[in-house]
Amino acid sequence: MFLKSKGMERISGSTDGFPYSRPVIESKMRLSLRLVVALAALSMLFQFCLSTPLYQVRRFKKTSNEEQTQNYWKRIADEELNRAIRMKHNTNVAKNVILFLGDGMSIPTITAGRIYKGQQFSHSGEEGWLNFEQFPHVGLVKTYNVNKQVSDSASTATAYLGGVKTNYKTLGVDASAIYQKCHTVTEDNKVYSIVKWAQDAGKKTGVVTSTRITHATPAGTYAHVADRDWECDGNLPEGCDSIKDIARQLVEDEPGSLINVLMGGGYQSLNSDAIGTEDDPLDDLYGCTRLDGRNLTEDWVNAKKNSGVKYAFVRNKTQLLTVDTNNVDYLLGIFANGHLQYEHEKRDKNLNVPTLANMTKAALEILGKGPEGYFLLVEGGRIDHAHHDTMAHRALDELVAMDDAIGVAMQMTDEKNTLIVVTADHAHTMSFSGYPQRGQEIIGLAGLDEEGVGYTTLMYANGPGYNNTRPNITAEDTRDWEYTQLATVPRDSETHGGDDVAIYARGPMAHLFHGLHEQNYIPFMMAYTSCIGDYKDHCHGGAEKAVPALTLILLAISTWMLS
Repeated sequence: MFLKSKGMERISGSTDGFPYSRPVIESKMRLSLRLVVALAALSMLFQFCLSTPLYQVRRFKKTSNEEQTQNYWKRIADEELNRAIRMKHNTNVAKNVILFLGDGMSIPTITAGRIYKGQQFSHSGEEGWLNFEQFPHVGLVKTYNVNKQVSDSASTATAYLGGVKTNYKTLGVDASAIYQKCHTVTEDNKVYSIVKWAQDAGKKTGVVTSTRITHATPAGTYAHVADRDWECDGNLPEGCDSIKDIARQLVEDEPGSLINVLMGGGYQSLNSDAIGTEDDPLDDLYGCTRLDGRNLTEDWVNAKKNSGVKYAFVRNKTQLLTVDTNNVDYLLGIFANGHLQYEHEKRDKNLNVPTLANMTKAALEILGKGPEGYFLLVEGGRIDHAHHDTMAHRALDELVAMDDAIGVAMQMTDEKNTLIVVTADHAHTMSFSGYPQRGQEIIGLAGLDEEGVGYTTLMYANGPGYNNTRPNITAEDTRDWEYTQLATVPRDSETHGGDDVAIYARGPMAHLFHGLHEQNYIPFMMAYTSCIGDYKDHCHGGAEKAVPALTLILLAISTWMLS
């Protein structure tokens, strides 16, 4: 038995024959206890590592430690100040105007997209720039419409393309037209877009989108309907049989039939015999199915053939890249039954579908031949769709794809005669929060809350990412393309946001985007600088300078007073 005394007594009566004193035994026991604790700690760490993959806390290092010095920040400020001081207003006439529309591209989306783009090149990302963020002139845009604080893409398209704010989900009409009341659309309340203004001035026009060509944004250039969902006859309500659906307005009516370049998806809205495939299924959920037995793409081809113009109709990337753009004046490219696939799907599956940059390049090659110039709308439309699904990774990737297209446009145009405008139609509810470290992966975890539960840097106010109970997401792969961000309020589809959106511009008269603007200001500014529409007579002095008639009047009065 063990003796209870604290001295150096020997253990007697031990059948095991241990020759050790009690202090030695206690030392061994403490060592064993420490070993047990260490093993338990290692086990817990091992389990934590299994449940918390490294990609959740991945960080991208800064390229240098210069930021730790005061001189670095003074130098950065001096460089920016010198650029601002040297900046001069470009008062030329805009021969060409390009509008890039990031559907749902809220300001948090832009910030997160900037970081995401940098991290694709193993940079920390925060200090970088998107192509359009380097434009010299920036403003803000109010996105409300006539009857909603938070708007949709149809009413906003009517504002930034036609110059008139209107009702929710109505398109190409003023607010006297009532939603879903087809017979309230009249010739008097139709709103014509800057595409028609440009055509009337003899300019070429183009529309490029990653969505259906009959979707709200592209349709805003040519259609007039009381419901944006009337993309084909299959969606027309009873009693509206005499109304032309959006697809028919594109092919049969002006200005749609006169648009030189049309590229996007929506084949099933144009052709009653559209067939789905594994990579390009028919969209039975959100798409429209033609019921009249017509193939409007054939009608488009026949119309161009009969008019004797040079044209091309293409269905995939291979065909697009082989088009002789020097020998084509009209191009129709329809690359999917519904919306075009997400950019990452095109890459991962090696799909024969062009990128937004591919389409932008082809459009500019065709439109650039016109002596009078052109107007081109390019929409990064799937930013919005990813946000509706609360899939932030996809949304940021789509934004970067649009930024790549903007880079193509910057390389192919001259800032002296081409105005490039970048903006959004509305915002979304994605937030950017949580005190993540510099360089922390933008699509990963921000950290842990007070209860030790992880949360992501990007989250949504509402949407399908809602859970009845707070999930522990530390074991989830937030980099998965279909990962659904957490949301506060349950909805099948996340809503738009009502916040102001940013507008960026470079080129002639770009400084006229300078503060907070109503959204319907945008097309009038673009028309002003390109001398079309209501401003076709205000430019004097040839093609070099845009001198408003009011300026000339004031100059004449000043000269008279001094004489």
